[in-house]
Amino acid sequence: MIQFRTGEKSIANKIVKSLEENSITSDELGMYWKENTAGYYYYQAPVETQALMIETFSEVGVIPNEPESAKRNLNNIDNLKIWLLKNKQTNSWKTTKATSEAVYALLLNGSDWISITDMVDINLGDIKIEPSKMKDIAIEAGTGYFKTSWNAQEITPKMADVTIAKKGNGIAWGGLYWQYFEDLDKNNLS
Repeated sequence: MIQFRTGEKSIANKIVKSLEENSITSDELGMYWKENTAGYYYYQAPVETQALMIETFSEVGVIPNEPESAKRNLNNIDNLKIWLLKNKQTNSWKTTKATSEAVYALLLNGSDWISITDMVDINLGDIKIEPSKMKDIAIEAGTGYFKTSWNAQEITPKMADVTIAKKGNGIAWGGLYWQYFEDLDKNNLS
């Protein structure tokens, strides 16, 4: 970013292009670098490094005279954001610095995922789950999180056929599980 800010934009663009070429991109994990791992030294900070990469791609990533670079760069930034979110799913961000830099990078760069209000379409067999129309279901503002359950007599075998469809841009996560309870004295343990 220093090269870009001091007017040496062609060098900065070459660096970003090299970063893009040396990255790994997958639908599940987003864009990341294999060498970006935690370690003993201060500069081995994967969350902070990923946040810096988001800022770098956001500031430097669009190459003049390449019209398709803006769309590709937005896609790269969104993939970098996916890696941060997937990292948070399985790890504790170790410091307040890591957390604040990650949140800053997630909220201020790339596509605006927070303002998307379209809910995910969920069907359990013939039942369409519409949390906004369900009694006693609160949808969490900003995230769209909700939780629902059924009594044993309401559950049918058709409910095992689950269909989930995401409308629009952005990313969505969810969880679905079957849980049942039985009286302890009814269990035949050997």
